[in-house]
Amino acid sequence: MKFTDYTHQADIIHQYIEEQLYHSYLKKYIDQPYIDRNRISYLLLPFVNGKRMLTQQEMKWISTAMFLHVALETHEKVTVSEQDSLKERQLTVLAGVYFSSLYYKTLADTEDVALIETLSNAIKKINECKISMYKEEECRSIEELMENVRIIETSIFAHFYEFFHVKDWVPLLSDAFLYNRLSQERLALMNSQDTIFTNALVSVLKHSNGQPEDDHLLSVIDQTMDQIHKDMAVRLDTKDLVPSGVREILIELLPFTEPLATTKLYAEEG
Repeated sequence: MKFTDYTHQADIIHQYIEEQLYHSYLKKYIDQPYIDRNRISYLLLPFVNGKRMLTQQEMKWISTAMFLHVALETHEKVTVSEQDSLKERQLTVLAGVYFSSLYYKTLADTEDVALIETLSNAIKKINECKISMYKEEECRSIEELMENVRIIETSIFAHFYEFFHVKDWVPLLSDAFLYNRLSQERLALMNSQDTIFTNALVSVLKHSNGQPEDDHLLSVIDQTMDQIHKDMAVRLDTKDLVPSGVREILIELLPFTEPLATTKLYAEEG
């Protein structure tokens, strides 16, 4: 599958998911769910095998993983703030349930019981890590907190990759998703927005240094992002790890404003 064909396939899936998630009544009261185009692209990678078009079955597999991701993200938006009306909060919960039903319906249509079990295990891990982040005493180190975030961001996609026998790519995928999440958390912190992650990070740092300043939080995030950047460079430099066609697509998806040295090298080789 050439890169242009790959991009076209991602566009088709994105449009299909958008149509399935649309509900006129929900749209009146809550935001239309965000569909991460890059995540669709990552889900496509296991099917890059030289052919031009996805099968209907493959398209449903990818769509159902995205429905699940959107459903979990929607439930995260439920607040207890009085600034949001009770109706808006109730509809956000119902929207998450509705999006989950699309996940179950689509998987049922594929009659793939094994994939249902695989993704159910991913949901269990994600929920366990979210609980740990909410409970201050659960995360006792920066490393443990970052691992929880990594699992939350990656688990659906990692289980999906493993199910389709491309688990060697999971560390690279995991690094990319964690880097993206930390980029978002960094932006939120700079805009003085509280998040579950920043609250958990404050709690961890308080154990050793007292109440941390925002500059300290930013420093921890930046150091972690720098290390992820280096790790991804090493992984991409391992030429036997990822096939060349997949590597080319991965390079396009990498979440860096400045390209890695290895990405420059492969671009020159291509």
